[in-house]
Amino acid sequence: MSTNDFSYTTVEQQIEKLKRQGLIIDNINFAKSELQLYGYSNLIKSYRNPYIFIDNGKKMYRSGITFEQIWSLFILDKNLRNAVMASMLDLEERVKEATADVIASTFGCHQDLYLNFKNYRDKKNRKHQFSLPAILNNMKKVLNTDKDPIAHYSQKYKTVPPWILFKSVYFSTIINFIYLFKPNEQFSVASKLYDNSKLNLDQHTLIFLMMDTLYICLEYRNLAAHGGRIYNYKCNSQLRFVNSTQDDIHGFSQLLFLLHAFDYQVPYEHLSQALNEQLNRHCNLYPEDVTYLGQILNINITQRELVWVASRSNKYHKDKHCSGIKNPIEIDLSEAEKHGLSPCQKCCK
Repeated sequence: MSTNDFSYTTVEQQIEKLKRQGLIIDNINFAKSELQLYGYSNLIKSYRNPYIFIDNGKKMYRSGITFEQIWSLFILDKNLRNAVMASMLDLEERVKEATADVIASTFGCHQDLYLNFKNYRDKKNRKHQFSLPAILNNMKKVLNTDKDPIAHYSQKYKTVPPWILFKSVYFSTIINFIYLFKPNEQFSVASKLYDNSKLNLDQHTLIFLMMDTLYICLEYRNLAAHGGRIYNYKCNSQLRFVNSTQDDIHGFSQLLFLLHAFDYQVPYEHLSQALNEQLNRHCNLYPEDVTYLGQILNINITQRELVWVASRSNKYHKDKHCSGIKNPIEIDLSEAEKHGLSPCQKCCK
């Protein structure tokens, strides 16, 4: 590749190129502002693939494709990415608490007890930073911080219990630490994360489910943290817990399936709601994308137009934050119209 393959272009030049490629841009000012805000690579290059074809070696847009359609897919993924990050942070907090509880109840609350090398399995790891010696050394270094709450516990009690230490430890370190637990402790953590009376899995399968799920969640978390494309991501981590009902689950639907298996449902509910909101918004605007997104996400998309209503109001809203409405409820538009509600003149234009 020569240095001439990359050259700086202005937003105006980018728009002219898109128009030559057949992309419909009716609102030039909107296109300029969004390209300046998000960048050509992030917005166009990352989300144009479903809408282009190759003609004599040149990228061209299919008939009828608009800038707003690509932008809408970008916004769908951006909001999914934010929801993934929020869900993973919530899950991380729950996993750390469950892990700390098992460690403290089994080995004790003092760092010299629960960070004892003999408590864990020294399994080989391709990444040195996740070997048992490296993980224990890393946690011991964290103990020496001058920041609270660790410093407070260390100075006042001479003890830093695991639920305090883990607050300052990376999620990736915690997951790889759990991987090095002995089977009894692994099963104890899994029993806190799952209601096995519903799953009815043997000990080894439940541990496999937990570990595979945590590695898959970590992969999505890191992808979201670095601005990666979420909606069509193919996870590298594999799920060993597979039967005839799960062997065709992949991609984003697999993430939702695994989150739904946890006893703590908030991460699943948050992510599922975000996905439904974004699919309803985008597919109501561009119904031709239903098939593509359904296949990529591996889910059945039922088109619904959702609106927000508040008690003691005769209006429905497209924006749940419109006019400062409090505690809005999301319902189908048809249901709102059935009850005689009229559209808000502000957000339903």
